[in-house]
Amino acid sequence: MLAFFEQQTLPCFTFDGKIVLESPCSIAKAPDGNGGLYRALRHGKILENMESRGITYIHVYCVDNVLVKMADPVYIGFCISKKAQCGNKVVRKAFPSEPVGVLCRVNGVYQVVEYSEILPETAEKLNAAGELEFNAANIANHFFTLDFLNTVVREKEQQLKHHVAKKEDSIL
Repeated sequence: MLAFFEQQTLPCFTFDGKIVLESPCSIAKAPDGNGGLYRALRHGKILENMESRGITYIHVYCVDNVLVKMADPVYIGFCISKKAQCGNKVVRKAFPSEPVGVLCRVNGVYQVVEYSEILPETAEKLNAAGELEFNAANIANHFFTLDFLNTVVREKEQQLKHHVAKKEDSIL
């Protein structure tokens, strides 16, 4: 049995903070990004659906990752063997200015820092081995337990911060 749910949208703004119009009487909107998953799961009652079907582990990937191995048994098995509540598969960043988010620790907490939020001197920083210090490129390939998603959706979602995705669009 398949269950479909829809990603939400947010209004678009210009780089100087003005609202973008799609038409004279309509605000342009764009998908709310990877973090919008939690809201979409809640609105679509997807977690309840998964729980009723006995689903325990969830593999999530982003449409931007066309090379993803769906339901990757090695990745999922590794996460399960480590008793991980969540996992984020990464690849080595190719070059300092590569436009990908980076998994790193900020004030002791692991998170993805978007490429538009990283200063060039930080992106170019090297470690003792001469490799990029911040080289864990986020490829939006995630593992979650149902318990973890329930906790995020029910207790933590409102605390999540939006990240500005600076992108050019043909609407403008």
